[in-house]
This record gives sequence, C-alpha cells and structure tokens, in this order.
Amino acid sequence: MFLLRIQMPDRSGALGQVATAIGSVGADIHLIEVVDKASSQTVIDDFLLQLSSDTLPEDLVSACLQLEGVQVLWLSRYPDGYGIESDVAIASEIGDNRDRALEVLLERVPQVFHAQWAAVVGVQEQKILMGTENAPQLGADQIAALEPFTTEHFSEMSEAWLPGWGSVALAVIPAGKDRLLVAARHGGPDFLESELYRLHHLVRLTRGSVADGGLAGPPTHPADE
Repeated sequence: MFLLRIQMPDRSGALGQVATAIGSVGADIHLIEVVDKASSQTVIDDFLLQLSSDTLPEDLVSACLQLEGVQVLWLSRYPDGYGIESDVAIASEIGDNRDRALEVLLERVPQVFHAQWAAVVGVQEQKILMGTENAPQLGADQIAALEPFTTEHFSEMSEAWLPGWGSVALAVIPAGKDRLLVAARHGGPDFLESELYRLHHLVRLTRGSVADGGLAGPPTHPADE
C-alpha cells in the first residue's frame, strides 16, 4: 500500500481528474481523505492506494504532475491493513476507555496521522513514559529540543537530533502536567496546521485520564528502566 498526499485546485472536477490520473497508471484507490484547505483556492487530500506489480511510484507521481495546478507533497509506503481512521471513531474509543484514554490515543496516532511513531514524554523525568512500537529512547538533550513544553507546535529536526534516523518532522502537544504527546514522521512531510489542531483536540479529550501528572493504565511499550 502507498499513501499519496496531493495539493490540488479547489474547483469542481479536480478530484476526478486526479483519480483518473491515478487509475491511468494501474493504481487502485482504497480511500480518500481531505486533510486541509491550504488556501481559498487549493485543498490537500490523502489517497490510500495500491500499485499494480508493474507500476513504479515514479509513474504515479509523473501522471499526477501532468495535471495543471497539482502538486505531489508526499508519497510513501503504508502498512497493509491500515485504513484512514476518522477522528470521530477515535474520540468514541477514547470515551469508551476513560481509564486508559491517553494510551488509546497514543496507539492510534501512527495510523490516524500517518506517523512512524508516537510517544508520551515526561518532561521532569526526561524520558519516554510510553511509546508505540517504533519509538526510540530520548535523552535529556533530545527532550529539551522539544520546547516550548506548554504550547502545541510542530518542529523539523535534523539528523543530529536522532542520529541514524534521518530528519524528523514532529508534532508536539501538551498532554497534562509535565507531559507531552509527540508524533514523528521520518523524512516528512511536515505536519499541517489542521493536523496539529486535530491532534490537540484529541489530546484534550483524554485529559480526564491525566491527573496530577500521572498516567492512567499500563504503558503500551514501557520505557526501559
């Protein structure tokens, strides 16, 4: 599976033209999600698709770029079995699991926001308190680079921040007293303002499970002591 992010003109027929271009190279679209309205004249959509065995990713990009006003912002492999899950579904799951709401959100962040990993960081403890499968260990200097700790923001980290992992696009969201929820994309793309807002909103829904700086429920992947 592949995830394709496209910026296109916000006009009638543009989505159909993109879908036709994708189909012309033998790609099968599974899902389409509107990610952002980049301006009054453009929108950004994500396409979850399958390429035929004889189609190269470069063929897909070339077909899309032949359309006037269309830009390919990102194309990457995407885990089989992952869909594009709605924020409404995640909010419902959080509501059904109040005792482990932050953990539930953490588990869903890579799928919902197309990230390689996510983690809850303890600012005072200076370590990852719980993280998804691919989350690395972070030291004090790496956590300090996540500032400001009290405001949601996105950052673009160079390879020096996490040696061996390449550049990393981060979304950083306060998640309770001295807690941060961090989502990471290796090699990009950068998080959009709309994605940051969505993630901030979902974190707010979990706040009932964050009391006095504590975390409810067992960690998904506990940090090594």
